[in-house]
Amino acid sequence: MATKTTRNVSGKGSVRPLGSIKHNTGNDRIPKLPSFTKTVEKSKMENVGIHGNAMNVPPPKVREDIKPKTLSAKSDSSSSTKSVENMVDKKELQEAKAREKDLLKKIAELQKIIEELKEQITEKDQTISSLENKLKEQEQTYKDKLDEEKQLHSNTKNSLESLRKELEASKEENKRIAKRNEELLNKFKNEMDEKLKDITELKDKELALRDEKLNRLKKQMADALKGNSWERQQQLEELTKELARLQEECDTLRMKLKSFKSKGSCPNCSDSNGKLERLFIECKEKDKTIKDLKILVTKFEKQLNQQDVLLKNLGESKGHKVNYKP
Repeated sequence: MATKTTRNVSGKGSVRPLGSIKHNTGNDRIPKLPSFTKTVEKSKMENVGIHGNAMNVPPPKVREDIKPKTLSAKSDSSSSTKSVENMVDKKELQEAKAREKDLLKKIAELQKIIEELKEQITEKDQTISSLENKLKEQEQTYKDKLDEEKQLHSNTKNSLESLRKELEASKEENKRIAKRNEELLNKFKNEMDEKLKDITELKDKELALRDEKLNRLKKQMADALKGNSWERQQQLEELTKELARLQEECDTLRMKLKSFKSKGSCPNCSDSNGKLERLFIECKEKDKTIKDLKILVTKFEKQLNQQDVLLKNLGESKGHKVNYKP
């Protein structure tokens, strides 16, 4: 009887003679499908570092159809052995189909999870895009505000420079006014000294004239007393009256002179004093204006320093380079 050979289940090259009993040796192994856990772990390792829509799911392995073992016709003596092998093959086939079904189910679940992850990634991408647009808008807004603050800062600096120039001009004007007032004061003082000198000379002349008249009257009275005539007596009375009148005039002149000396001025001097007082008042008003301008300039400088500090902090918070040092 001719012998026929057939391959075992594992697909190895070992053969056995037809009709002989199959002995399970160490080289004959039952084929096993790859474990699902190892397949998932391998796919995870392949997707490490891949994010978003770029993540790819490895395609399922091509399922190889398990070919049923074909056995040649055997002798009646090996019928029991063949039935046992057929039962083992059917069991292995059922287990393989069950595992395949579980794998397909898990693959479907994984695909569903992948779709959900894709949707989440799409939503996150949209959120990121919206946030980027909002960030750009805020950055533009802050940039516009910074430009506006810079413009205000420049305007304030220009105003301060203008006020400084006005202050310098006011100082120069005040110096000119003070110099002119000093010249006028010296001029009025010289005029008053000249007038006082003229009045004093006039007084001295009048007093000298009165003294001369008085001496002449005294002499006439002395001459009149030497005679006893009635005419001499009449002349004496007239001379006495004239002497009294002259004495009153002299007293009046002395009183006027004393009043001039006590006041230290004449009617013209009062006008000069009024002008001087007005000039002094004008100088005081100019001084007050200068003080007010100084206070205003100080306030502007303080405000500018505060604006510089705020602009520096705002620029640094936005990442702009600021060279200003307060």
